Amino acid sequence: FKQVKVIDMRQRLDAIGLTDYSDAVRPAVFSPDESKLYFQVSFFNGFLEYDVATDRITRVKTLPKNPATSTDRTTWVNDSRHHGISMNPAGTKLCVAGTMDDYATVVDRATLQEGPLVTASKPYWATVSGDGKDCIISESGADQVTAIDFATGQKTVSVPVGDHPQRVRLGHVQANWSGPSAS
Repeated sequence: FKQVKVIDMRQRLDAIGLTDYSDAVRPAVFSPDESKLYFQVSFFNGFLEYDVATDRITRVKTLPKNPATSTDRTTWVNDSRHHGISMNPAGTKLCVAGTMDDYATVVDRATLQEGPLVTASKPYWATVSGDGKDCIISESGADQVTAIDFATGQKTVSVPVGDHPQRVRLGHVQANWSGPSAS
């Protein structure tokens, strides 16, 4: 539990000419082999790829803007343009929540080509289903969570969950678990 290195993204962003990007790393996800980090930054509609071995940003992916989204970033939720990123277990697909642009999309990791833009109301988080087949996003504006198939990029189901879901975390319980013992 000892700090071994500090990685200042401001320096890495400046090194590739992105001096106007925020260096506030928001959600992030490592590739399965931990060689790459994919991360979002405040006020940006997209994500960046960071190579751990070379200690540099290697790719930047800008995703579509929703023309209905205000350009006044003081109206954006918690400094987010996009806020939510996850990766399928195989490491071939990313799922990105376009919070202020009201969509989520599955992105091919090799090409960074986005799939269909799945309409979602203020998606604020992205995680992976227990079986690894779907990206699960919270829709804070619609009080539901939605599953998006990593293979097709299409919505499979939405489930109402109550008021303003934000971060989604999955838990696993053994099928034969009967609850805490009454000792």
